Amino acid sequence: MTGSVHAAVGAAIGRYVRIKPLAFALGVFSHGVGDVIPHHDVGLWEAPVLLGTMTAIVNKFGVNSPEFWGALGAICPDFEHIPAELRRDPNRFEVNTSKLFPTHNGKLEHARWPFNERLGILMQIVLWATGLWLAGMLSSREA
Repeated sequence: MTGSVHAAVGAAIGRYVRIKPLAFALGVFSHGVGDVIPHHDVGLWEAPVLLGTMTAIVNKFGVNSPEFWGALGAICPDFEHIPAELRRDPNRFEVNTSKLFPTHNGKLEHARWPFNERLGILMQIVLWATGLWLAGMLSSREA
């Protein structure tokens, strides 16, 4: 899944768990679940949409909220991709046994989207919006 979907799902977990350390841990777990579900990543759009999603979560709930900590836990596993991205490593999208997270090092399959790319992008948008809705981001009421 894209980082923004991971963050939205993590924020939703935080909304219902309400315990920050548990929200963080379940956010990390949800990252693995999201990676094994077949999906199509969206490339260059991912970073700005993730930044916008995290900014919206912070603006709505603050950095001391379970929603933020769930979202942070959900995106943390992808931080191990940053060094390869900065080096523009040509193998940065491949399984790398030196990485720690199971879907990044090949211990669990990081599922690929087998259908039309547009359907994969649509699925990401639906999951992102659903996560934000479950987190309480799309309601006018305060959390």
